[in-house]
Amino acid sequence: MHYDVVIVGAGPGGLQCGRILAENGARTLILERSKRIGAKVCAGGITWRGLITAVPAPSIERSFTMQLICTRYQKTVIEEPDPLVATVNRIVLASHMARQAEQAGADIITGAAAERFEGNRLYYRSDGKRYQVSFDFLVGADGSNSLVRKVLGLPVERLQRGIGMHYVVDDPAPRDMVWNFDSALFKSGYSWIFPRRGCSSVGAYVGIPVCSAQRLKAGLDRWLCGQQIDVSRCRLQAGQINWAYRGWRFGSVFLVGDAAGLASPLTGEGINPAFVSGETVARTIIDPDYECEQLTRIIRRHRSHKNMLKTATKSPMVSTVLSEICAVLLRYRLIGFDRFEMA
Repeated sequence: MHYDVVIVGAGPGGLQCGRILAENGARTLILERSKRIGAKVCAGGITWRGLITAVPAPSIERSFTMQLICTRYQKTVIEEPDPLVATVNRIVLASHMARQAEQAGADIITGAAAERFEGNRLYYRSDGKRYQVSFDFLVGADGSNSLVRKVLGLPVERLQRGIGMHYVVDDPAPRDMVWNFDSALFKSGYSWIFPRRGCSSVGAYVGIPVCSAQRLKAGLDRWLCGQQIDVSRCRLQAGQINWAYRGWRFGSVFLVGDAAGLASPLTGEGINPAFVSGETVARTIIDPDYECEQLTRIIRRHRSHKNMLKTATKSPMVSTVLSEICAVLLRYRLIGFDRFEMA
């Protein structure tokens, strides 16, 4: 069977790409390895500037005009009239986007694991059987461990992978959204409390593996104990985040979101870059002369976050000093919260 475009991965980027292509008459196939679309280790936080045009309203759980920034020596409250950050339900988001893509005419196959591609043919396995499909264009939207990226020969070095982990805890009482930058516990990383609807994501992220996953977990558990958050009956979820950006267009093959390494090296945020890159790839396939200023801004911000992260990892003292300075600058509005957004 032949398709104009085959997309590997049904995350936000792949579904966004597939919907736009199908709406514009391209015969589109989306392959998703998992049986259930949308399941992923993700805190669900997304900055508001990117959210407004990118995320369907039904998936928004809570939005926050106030952020509590904690460091080793201070606490800072950032507040704006309009929301700064919102939390989304990845399952609801993906289900909504999948329906939109199918209504537009895209075919979606779940439980379909891509195995390899050669020339204009992709081979995948589904329900114990092997299939092949031909294409004019191939889009890798298959996450941090992207097969499409590997076949393109684009390496991801160890120091270009972040580690993120979180617990989802029942949390009916209202909470503030908290970002905690304590270099004694998380080196150049941070921990968080992201309240959602009836629960909260509590976790930690470090952009460069300057500490092991075990040490990151130990720091997270210690911090949560101090916050009086009991995770003894919660399952820890963890994953790697690829931020090794090497480009997104490679002839007739494209990369989207985490597969392209577009997640923020500094914060790990990846939902908005996935949306924007998915739309950019779709519109570029439709019109090769299409230019997206928003993706250009994301790539520029990605480079800035990469440099900030490398500076922060020079030593524990540098990391501590930088976090304290940033908190002061935020408090007195000398820099905006958007300095840390991937929007």
